[in-house]
Amino acid sequence: MDVALVGHMVVDTVVRSGEMRKSLGGTVVYGALAALKHNARPLIISKIGEDFPDEYLLFLSNAGVNLSRVKVTRKPSTRFKLVYHNLDRTLYLLSRCEDITAYDIRREDVADKPVIVGAVIGEVSKDALEYISSRAALTAMDIQGYIRQATEEKEVTLSPSPAIAEAISNTEIIHAELYEAKALWGIEDPLKAGEAFVKTGVAIALITVGEEGSYVVTKERALKVPAARPSAVVDATGSGDVYMTVFTIEYHRTGDLALAAAMASAASSFLVEKKGVAGLRPRWVVKKRAEEVLNAIEEVKT
Repeated sequence: MDVALVGHMVVDTVVRSGEMRKSLGGTVVYGALAALKHNARPLIISKIGEDFPDEYLLFLSNAGVNLSRVKVTRKPSTRFKLVYHNLDRTLYLLSRCEDITAYDIRREDVADKPVIVGAVIGEVSKDALEYISSRAALTAMDIQGYIRQATEEKEVTLSPSPAIAEAISNTEIIHAELYEAKALWGIEDPLKAGEAFVKTGVAIALITVGEEGSYVVTKERALKVPAARPSAVVDATGSGDVYMTVFTIEYHRTGDLALAAAMASAASSFLVEKKGVAGLRPRWVVKKRAEEVLNAIEEVKT
């Protein structure tokens, strides 16, 4: 299976327990590496600056990620600073690369394949979203990039951007952490948050609630999906990205909501066991842990 991922690749500065390190980040990065583990061939459509580290590009290329549609621009790469306080974090936007527009996407990049829109700071433009949704076999999107706003002090806060309604209207699967859905809808109940997305015309809403699991909501049904239990929680960065990507791939492959959700829950639980992407595991390993989740999924009334 081929899968395309659209959004900025990111250079993160991570501050934790007094230590600082640079790392490769972004929804498209976590998603592409998760896709590889699930027998899919990922193509990243992105823009970076000349400051983007060569070793990151080499790492992704050697892993098997297709980077032929990554453009280098005169603007600096998108960079975030993540300051962690235990599992909580404060996010700062240090720089932002150019928007990704429809002119940056070829028909063969997205036609008849699942596409993950992984905007981190609203960089996938309206015309790009329309182009993708009209050609892709299945479009999935994380809302985080369209509810993030940077203050004058560069701290990233959550509030809906004017582009959020257009973004939602051009996707079939949408993912939101519960706190993100609350920032958008003012709703604290994950089931009702999923229903709010579905009422806008989204086919499938994925609402993740950390250790409490997730909800998968459609017009016809809703599933309460327990969290797969990791052996330890070391680094939760990227867990939502992996959940959305794995769900989309498995749902496109099987059409089974419950199985896709179980696989997504299991894959994200492996990710958090180690720093960065080191926790990602092959599909056959994920499937074993997913079986326990699948047996515990509950159908809930909408």
